[in-house]
Amino acid sequence: MDKGFDPAWISDCEPQQVYKHDARSRVWRIDAPDGRAFVVKRFEFSPFRQRLGHSLGLHPGQRECRRARQLIAAGLPVAPVLASGLQPRGAGLGYWLVTPYLGKSLHNLFYHGEMTDPDRRQRVLDAVGRMTGELIRMGYFNRDHKASNILIDQEDRPWLIDVGAVRRSRNNAGACRMLANLTDTLSEAGATDADLARVRRACGMKSRTDPNTEAC
Repeated sequence: MDKGFDPAWISDCEPQQVYKHDARSRVWRIDAPDGRAFVVKRFEFSPFRQRLGHSLGLHPGQRECRRARQLIAAGLPVAPVLASGLQPRGAGLGYWLVTPYLGKSLHNLFYHGEMTDPDRRQRVLDAVGRMTGELIRMGYFNRDHKASNILIDQEDRPWLIDVGAVRRSRNNAGACRMLANLTDTLSEAGATDADLARVRRACGMKSRTDPNTEAC
């Protein structure tokens, strides 16, 4: 656990923004008393199942922490898990983890019209494409590789979050699905066809059907 993070902040600090809240998990941002911002993810599904999964080392939160460490060690830009822990909930447990707040998601930047500067737009899309290509070349498949799971920091660098679903795979079809998931979610957020083509080129793929692509 990060020595500078106090788990009490999870309950004591007012949520600044809730990104997600469903039957599986709740994700929100807090601003700590020392001025730093963090993102808290708390798993909301059955406390009994959480206790059982944690005892076996199979809780999705544990998998997410392990995978984040592995990908960071491999040199990939993944938001680090600063702290994680358990909260008693009835006869079971609730697992939480904390990452630093690194910036807005790629999805939100496009959806809210914050990517109007052409130089920045190209810079960000190139960086996201290169990161995606690096994941594929290193033999990883990310089932949740979508625009909402990529953060863009103040220096326009992309960061992966929610990496529990990443696994080893050198299957070309998997690589194509991963890129298609990214471009589909970017398109839904407002990206143009030219934007999507730029991501594919930076990744190493020109289009889904181009016979000269490296992976598809």
